[in-house]
Amino acid sequence: MSQRRWEMGRPGHAVVALAGLLAWVMLPVVYGADAAPQAEPPRPEAKDKDKDDKKDEKKKEDEFPKFEDVTKDHKEVLGPQGVSGFFPLLYNKKNDQLLAVIPKSMLDKSFLLASSIAGGPMFAGWMWDDCVVQWREMDKKLVLIEPDLRYKEGGKSPVADVIQRTYTDRIRLAAPIVTKRGGDPVIDLGEVFKKDFAGLTQLPLFRGSMDSTLSRWAEYKVFPMNVEVAVDAAIMQGDQGGKRARVHYSIIQLPTDNGYQPRLADNRIGYFLTAVKDWTTPHDAETIFKRYIHRWDLRKAESDKAVSDTDPEHQIIFYIEKTVPVKYRRYVREGILEWNRAFEKAGFRNAIRVEQQTDSVHAEKDPEDVRYSFFRWIVSGRPFAMGPSRANPLTGQILDADIIFDDSMARAWDMQYARFSHVAYAALEDPQLHEFFTRYPEWNFIPLQERLLPESTRYAGVRPELDPSVAARLATKHGYCTVATGLAHEMAFNMSYLKAAGKEDSSDEYVGQLIKEVAAHEVGHTLGLRHNFKASSWKPLNEILSTTDHNVPNCGSVMDYNPGMFNLEQDRQGVFVMQTVGPYDEWAIAYGYATHQGTEHSDEAALLKSITSRVAEGGLAYGTDEDTMFFSPDPHSNRYDNGSDVFEYARHRMEMVRRLQKTIAEWGVEDGGGYDQLRRTFNMLLFEYGRAAGFVARFIGGQYVHRDQKGDPNARPPIEIVPAAKQREALSYLVDTVFSDRDFQFDPDLINKLAAGRWGHWESDAFDSQLDYPIHDRIAATQWGALFQIMNPITLNRIYDAQLKVPADQDSLTIPEVVGRVGSAVWSEVETGTAGFKPADRRAFISSVRRSLQRRHLETLINLVLAKPGTLVSADVQAVVALKMKELSNRIGSCLTGAAGTQLDDFSRAHLDESKSRIDRALEAKYQL
Repeated sequence: MSQRRWEMGRPGHAVVALAGLLAWVMLPVVYGADAAPQAEPPRPEAKDKDKDDKKDEKKKEDEFPKFEDVTKDHKEVLGPQGVSGFFPLLYNKKNDQLLAVIPKSMLDKSFLLASSIAGGPMFAGWMWDDCVVQWREMDKKLVLIEPDLRYKEGGKSPVADVIQRTYTDRIRLAAPIVTKRGGDPVIDLGEVFKKDFAGLTQLPLFRGSMDSTLSRWAEYKVFPMNVEVAVDAAIMQGDQGGKRARVHYSIIQLPTDNGYQPRLADNRIGYFLTAVKDWTTPHDAETIFKRYIHRWDLRKAESDKAVSDTDPEHQIIFYIEKTVPVKYRRYVREGILEWNRAFEKAGFRNAIRVEQQTDSVHAEKDPEDVRYSFFRWIVSGRPFAMGPSRANPLTGQILDADIIFDDSMARAWDMQYARFSHVAYAALEDPQLHEFFTRYPEWNFIPLQERLLPESTRYAGVRPELDPSVAARLATKHGYCTVATGLAHEMAFNMSYLKAAGKEDSSDEYVGQLIKEVAAHEVGHTLGLRHNFKASSWKPLNEILSTTDHNVPNCGSVMDYNPGMFNLEQDRQGVFVMQTVGPYDEWAIAYGYATHQGTEHSDEAALLKSITSRVAEGGLAYGTDEDTMFFSPDPHSNRYDNGSDVFEYARHRMEMVRRLQKTIAEWGVEDGGGYDQLRRTFNMLLFEYGRAAGFVARFIGGQYVHRDQKGDPNARPPIEIVPAAKQREALSYLVDTVFSDRDFQFDPDLINKLAAGRWGHWESDAFDSQLDYPIHDRIAATQWGALFQIMNPITLNRIYDAQLKVPADQDSLTIPEVVGRVGSAVWSEVETGTAGFKPADRRAFISSVRRSLQRRHLETLINLVLAKPGTLVSADVQAVVALKMKELSNRIGSCLTGAAGTQLDDFSRAHLDESKSRIDRALEAKYQL
């Protein structure tokens, strides 16, 4: 963002044409009357009217208490160089009253009002909401109006009046006018922001009511183009007392007529977008929506050149805040500047500039001033990073962006894995999966101890997880990013591998590379780019692991969630993490920012068509957040996988886990250290094993989803069913790994060293309510994740539908095959019978790990068969499940009877007898429904 452009009052990165000539009318307010262009003197015939208007204004002003009396104990808040600000503010320290003078020239003009949660449990630093609003004077009040900008005005169209009548403005609140200053209304901002304007009390954590008498102003700053205020809100919760949360509000001027040209979005490339419904669109148009991408107003210094230096007035400038630790600053700088590679290929040299703030250089610049974009370092205690931006809600032009990076990201942060399989963990941030478990709790896996003692097993000191309903709301915000949540696990896993390999001296370099990659990722968001979780399907794994050049991408995009990559041959280590932008990033920047001037293309439409037509090229695959939920069909769209062959990546990751588990007692805890660290590390390894298995499980019932359009070169169909052979390979892989008990044979001496954390204080990072280690529950959670991935109703319905999507002459995986194959694998002991089995002390025909898996499988079958027909799965699917259950009951019966049954140990016999009984009762209940 150009500092010079904002400081001179020229329209910069701004937001909305509805503001009219906002920059013009605000010059006298912001810079003083002398700074405004001289208006023509009034014509003689207008003098009498001017006198009448002044008399009316004076009369209206006399209706209110005198300004001097109301503000006698107030002091005006001044900004840089003594500027009074966008809206002048006056503060009374005695009664904590903050008044705002609303220039009458600003009435009925639009401005951006944005809120964020600046302090409080869990959410410190989060962008929350933003809207375009207008002040209107009505009956001694200022009414805050929010126009419905989702619908374009009709202009001279015949439907203009209908549009205006149908989509009315929203009244947000009304504030009494306490006085006037020269005709300008003055209001008490406490009437606006000491109430719950941001809707914070909608959050489960802050449920209650905001008490304006106990809330206090925490901050009030004014700048030429914006006003920043923050309230330490008192949220009362009845007899339980209350909580405080700091809510920050930004009031931002929306310059207009600055020459910015919006650019239409294309779903082949992932940008945040602004969508407007235009009812004046011709009836034969494909859509009535106008969708504009979010981007900066970059301009070339030499517009007729294919490649030019960026016009300094439109250059994007990031200031690295002085709070960023010195040892990490170079990684942050490099991560930001990596994007210049993509911009130069799009025709802009030096599109981004980085400046370092110190105690003496750029010290006067405030991160909250919208003229400046900052990379900020905070300490909320929760590992996260975010690259939010504010954009014009009509054109998509980015106005301001600041990156937030939490200090915890740079630490080997341990997560609480005690109750998580990778599926249960995913439910915290996946609205669909969360809704499924809410509606059908019987499908969820809950550890035995938590079922028995749900309250006492809560983890003392550990902050509650982000409520999924809140996560769903935050996910709609531009720049919302959960990369840090996964990276906390990645860092724990990868640092463990370095420690086990005796390469702890490489940990600083690994952390540095991680910071650079995250910085580049978050900058990508501030440039308008969405996540691309399909980018990792570009290169084969061996090529990725052998990459040593930091300038060579090992993934299609830095906008993916990229895992650390470690070569099992430790003397051949390549780069740890993606260190530069990938081919997708360059392609996306070209679409968003390239201009046709200086190229062979006649206009913008021709240029964009030439860019989007490359969609089928290698390295340009795109799949974003909604493509990467648990129930999404494309197995190539994942967080934290890498490589064109996901099976190969899963094998690589599982082998890392096996190697670490073999030696964990040697490196997992230091001499003199507590064994609770060993427990957390062990849990982390089980989690990683289960997540790798989950990547493979997604191939069963999988469908490759492409965004190619008709006429694109080498266009692929929108949907391709994963070949049956590939799905069978995935199932065989799971049978040999996670469904087996082979990888869960742990040394008893190790298990008895998995001590509980005993530090039960506030926000403790080392507390476990269960002193003994529940090994069966941990293994069961790992196995259940893969089983649920295959046997959940949505996957089964997708497999069922696929029989009509695969030509009759081609091979297809069917419901009978999947249900039968999974059942045979899970119950293989029953399939083979007891021939050759010889009971011995402590040796069971069916191991405890396998019995646990069989119970999970049986619960799944019962859930399916007892549901009302057609409510969970197709009736055909339900009938097949019932048939396979009946066949299983018969096989169990054969195993229990005769000579074979006499060879069974008590555990196995009791388990099989109980299982058969449950199957028979479930089938009987089904037929009685």
